[in-house]
Amino acid sequence: MYAQISPTPRELSVCCGISLLIHQEDIDTIRKLAEEQELEYIGIEGLDNEFNNRRHRYG
Repeated sequence: MYAQISPTPRELSVCCGISLLIHQEDIDTIRKLAEEQELEYIGIEGLDNEFNNRRHRYG
């Protein structure tokens, strides 16, 4: 499973924020873990564009 903490991409929010980048196939697992650990989160959203290493530099 892949996960990386990063600033929230501009495509999802105009405000500052922290996001966890994950692969689409891991969404159900992440959602279940968050529920089991009683973690609060705003939502799980997807991006419609390809990840670009030159533009999307986090960390």
